[in-house]
Amino acid sequence: MRCTAVILLAAFAPLLPAGAQLPPPVRPVQTSDQFSQFLVSGGAFAQRVALLRTASDLREVALQALGQRQLRYPAARPILLVLNPTLPSATQPQLSITEDPGGIKLQLTLPLPSATATPLVERAILTAVLTELAIRPGAAPSSATQNSIPVIPRWLVDALLHKSRHSNPLQAPVFLRQLLDTGKFPSLPSLLTRPESDPIGSTAQEVDLHRCVLSLLRSWEGSSAGLLKLLSLGISADPFRTLELCFPLHNGTEASLQREWTLHLAASSSQVEMVALDGPQTEAEIQKLLLLDLTDPDTGQHFNYPLSQFDDYLRLPGSKSLLITRQLEWVALRDRAHFLYNEVINTYILACRDLAAGKTKDLVRRLRNATLERESIAARLSRISDALNWFEAVAAPRKWTPQLAEFYRVLDELPPVSERVKAELDREERRLNARR
Repeated sequence: MRCTAVILLAAFAPLLPAGAQLPPPVRPVQTSDQFSQFLVSGGAFAQRVALLRTASDLREVALQALGQRQLRYPAARPILLVLNPTLPSATQPQLSITEDPGGIKLQLTLPLPSATATPLVERAILTAVLTELAIRPGAAPSSATQNSIPVIPRWLVDALLHKSRHSNPLQAPVFLRQLLDTGKFPSLPSLLTRPESDPIGSTAQEVDLHRCVLSLLRSWEGSSAGLLKLLSLGISADPFRTLELCFPLHNGTEASLQREWTLHLAASSSQVEMVALDGPQTEAEIQKLLLLDLTDPDTGQHFNYPLSQFDDYLRLPGSKSLLITRQLEWVALRDRAHFLYNEVINTYILACRDLAAGKTKDLVRRLRNATLERESIAARLSRISDALNWFEAVAAPRKWTPQLAEFYRVLDELPPVSERVKAELDREERRLNARR
C-alpha cells in the first residue's frame, strides 16, 4: 500500500510547478459601507446589504443627534457585524471588543435578520455605534478592552432609536401629559443612571422621558463636546457631578438643575402635535394630489390631468367620483400638513367640491392664488434651517393671527440664516419655554 502511494505521488509531482504552495484558506465574504465603518460577514449578499443599510442609517442619526463628524476608517474604528446562521432568531446580539496591533475593534455577532429580531438588532447596532464613539481617541481617557466595555445609558439608545423612526422634530412627547396632570416628574439622575443592559424594556412614557433628556442636553452650550464626554465617562454613581464635568459652562446647583428639567418636561409635554410633515414634505404631497389620473374612453389612454385643467377632464366619465375621493384625501392631508399650508389646502378642498358639483365659476383665479401662496410659503420656509425655529417650537396657530403676521414680518426682514441668527432664535426659544 505504501508503495502505491509513493508511485502516485511520483507520477503527479511533475505536474506541480516548482515552489508551489497550498492555496490560502478562503476568507469569509465581507461587505462594507461607503465610509468603511461597518464590515458585514456571513449570510447572503442581500442580507448583508440590508444590514449595512440599517446600520449606516442608525449611525448617521446618532452622529447628527450628538453633533459628531462622520469619519472614515481607520480614523474611526471599524465595526464588524457577523451574521451567524446557527443562532436562533431571538438570540440577543453579542458585542465584544478586542485589541490587536491594528487597534481596538468592535464585533457584533447577530443571528440572521428576521422581522421579530429587528428591534433587538437595532438596539445592538446603536449600542455598538455609541461604544465606538465612547472609545474613539480624543473623546476621553479610556482603557476599553475585551473585559472593559463602556456602559451605554438606556436613555440615549431610546432617544436615538425614536429619532430614527420618527424624523419629525416637532412631534410632541404626548405620553408625558399624564405626568403633567399629576405633577410627579422623575428625577434626572434616575434616568441618567439606567444602563442599556437593563433587561426591563422601556415603556412609551419612559421613551418620551428619554427623548426629553436628549433635547435638554442638546439645548446647553457646548452640547456636542459635552455629550461625547458624557458618553465616554459612562454611567456613574454621581450623575450630577458627571454633568458638571461634561458641561462646565452650565452653572447651577442640583436643585436648579432639577427645576430646569421639570420646566423642560412641562414645556415639552404641553405642546400639541402640530404637524406630521414639514414644509417640503407637505409641498410634495400637494403636488401628488394636484394630478388626477383619468382614462379617455375614446382612446383608452391614461392621462394625469392637473386639477386646474378641468375643461379637459370634466367631460370624462368617472371624474366626479374621483373628485369626491380627492376631496377626502385633501382633508386627510390637512390634518398632517404643515400649518402654514392650512388655507391653501382648504382652497383645494372647496375646489374639488365645486368641480364635483359642476361649478367652475371663479375657479381659475382661486387656483392661481393658491399656487402663488404656495410659492410664497416655500420661499419663506427655505430661509429657515433651524428646525423651523422658535415659532414652530411652541404651539403654532391653525389660522391667521397677529402672532402669525409677526412671524411673517420677522422672516421677511431676516437675512439668509447665519450662525448668529440661529443662536438668537435658540435664545428666544428658551426664553419662551421658560415663560410657560
